[in-house]
Amino acid sequence: MKVRISFLFIVGLLICRVGWAQNQNPISIGVTYQGGQVLVHSAKIRHLRGVQPQGIELNLQSQTTGTKFWHQLYRYPRLGISLIAFDYREPSLGKSLAASIYLNKYVHQGPQYTISVRIGTGLAYFSNHFDRKINATNNVISSPLNAVIQLRTEFERRISPQFSVVAAAGINHYSNGGNSKPNLGINIGTLTLGLNYHSQAAFEPLVQPWPMPGHKLSFIMSGSVGVKQRNDFDTATYVVKSVAVGAMQQINPKSTLLVGLEGFYDPSLFPRRNWDPRVKPGTTPDIKRVALNFGHELTIGKLGFGTYLGWYAYRPYKSDAAFYQRLEMRYPLTHNIYVAAGLKLHDFIKADVIEYRLGLRLWKH
Repeated sequence: MKVRISFLFIVGLLICRVGWAQNQNPISIGVTYQGGQVLVHSAKIRHLRGVQPQGIELNLQSQTTGTKFWHQLYRYPRLGISLIAFDYREPSLGKSLAASIYLNKYVHQGPQYTISVRIGTGLAYFSNHFDRKINATNNVISSPLNAVIQLRTEFERRISPQFSVVAAAGINHYSNGGNSKPNLGINIGTLTLGLNYHSQAAFEPLVQPWPMPGHKLSFIMSGSVGVKQRNDFDTATYVVKSVAVGAMQQINPKSTLLVGLEGFYDPSLFPRRNWDPRVKPGTTPDIKRVALNFGHELTIGKLGFGTYLGWYAYRPYKSDAAFYQRLEMRYPLTHNIYVAAGLKLHDFIKADVIEYRLGLRLWKH
């Protein structure tokens, strides 16, 4: 578990590797208070209605200044590291501590204020998690380590050259991606109020020339593995594998489109199929799957954020929806070899497995 989820955090750290500013770049240090409300997204967690966690956040941000072309492409965002501690004031949940990497992108700037959107990902540790004997009511968190996704809108107002106040509203999502069950996940709506200290009052952004237009076509081959637990009562773990081929077409410096063919082998479907009343007695439909997928990748420096949709063209055993979704982060190790980590879902909200991918990318010149 630690190795699997730690990989997600390592991928998150690549955000800093891609664009973390040099020592002379402006930085800011902040502290905020967060008041929260557990959002009841399923009837199975109605017992958590009214739970209001309270938290403290420390963060360090570095202002991009245009030393790389993608800085100006995204209007000179800030890159940050945050540490958030929550007390849920609910015995079954206990406390959590999350460390995340984030990008803070401006959407509007005035003379003394800014409005921005912040998105981040990382790791969270929960003091209390599901245990059938001593903590059976915690059906949202089933392991100590979990992935965290944070999204919020911030309003920041300068009150002096070095200080600013921050108010924000957002959502924190915690889940282990189906590695262990039960895993309904927990969503916390937050209101934030805090103070930032800035190393310098302002900066002069660099403007770089736009690159020569070119629509790059590439072909990819990859394989992935992931580990999952089938349900609350099956404590066995299953290794899910996939292979994929596809083509990627870059349409501008930000966006690349993908179309591909993917095959899956998920052994957790064997026990599910054997107990499925829909399967005719004496038959054993194939659990292998072949899918067509397509999607979009948003490029930030070297890091790619992909959102994909797939359709199972070959699926003799129909246990899930005919479509699946994937959220994936990709980073090139060399010009041709890349690694990626992603979450595969069904029905947009049902986590299937966290995948770890190694791929080969060949460019058409």
